[in-house]
Amino acid sequence: MNELLKDSAAVDVGDIAGVSKLSVVFDSHPNNVSKKIYANERMQARITVLISCIDNNGRDVRPSDDMLKSLKLIHYHGGHDLGSQWMVREVPNQYRHDISGAGGRQRRHASDEDENGVVVERWISCNQLDETRIAAAITLPNGQVVKSNNPHSLIGGSDSSVTLEAIAPVRYGPEYFRLEKVAEPADRGHKIYKWYLGLRVGASNIALQDWITKDIEVFRGQPFYCDSWTGGTINSPLYVVATLTRTENKQLHVWLPTDSADHSGRFRQNYIVDVNDRAGELTIVQGLSGWGDRTRPAKKNPCFITVIDEYGTEHALHIVVNEYEQGFELK
Repeated sequence: MNELLKDSAAVDVGDIAGVSKLSVVFDSHPNNVSKKIYANERMQARITVLISCIDNNGRDVRPSDDMLKSLKLIHYHGGHDLGSQWMVREVPNQYRHDISGAGGRQRRHASDEDENGVVVERWISCNQLDETRIAAAITLPNGQVVKSNNPHSLIGGSDSSVTLEAIAPVRYGPEYFRLEKVAEPADRGHKIYKWYLGLRVGASNIALQDWITKDIEVFRGQPFYCDSWTGGTINSPLYVVATLTRTENKQLHVWLPTDSADHSGRFRQNYIVDVNDRAGELTIVQGLSGWGDRTRPAKKNPCFITVIDEYGTEHALHIVVNEYEQGFELK
């Protein structure tokens, strides 16, 4: 969380007399004072606070641990705490931190001007459309509060802030999503396909990070589609199953009926399929068998899912099975 810079002097807490520097910057460049994020509660902006203290003799010293714990981000105008719509975290999440794609993963490191202080980072997101100018506040050992929105403070205030705007997330309809079908090895009478779900806008791919559904059984290994007896011809599959996979999973088991059976139903063959093996795409696995299994419950309703892209924005989709072609459609 904190980075103690090499030339900072140690000091007793009681000797800290004030704050010599309290500056608030974005990570990309200290001269960049304005930034935008999507108001989706997931996308974060990295804010860096640079803190230096002075002792009773005017020497530069590091702030105490208790001072660092007291650090908080505030509204520049008014100096009050950020509202509940602004969420501040000490660690970053897995989503992109820059809309333009340039510098989103860069971090501002200590430079010569930071030789007598501590660098603290905070990650901030927002859940509604809003814009605010953000400053910082820190409490001295004697209880006095120093803020970066007060350049006239006698105990080391400063005039330093950044402006963060939370804008409307960009949501895409099913026409921007694509499904690519790839065959997997399977034995006689069986077929296995992986369907890769991706998001493409213009000439650019937008990576997909996750998906969720209210049908929690879908992510517990249960199929979102199952036709245990299609009633097709001898040249068509009698059994069709389709399963979603959690993004953290690397393999999925697919059980398909075989040509052997007993009083309890058809024997089933297990296939282990590698999943989530394409960066930025999600995996649907489909299995087909030339033998039906009437003991398996049918499930044919459309699957309603919410896909989350690399910026943390949600997109609503329906996965529908085309029973005639045994393929998938997005609506």
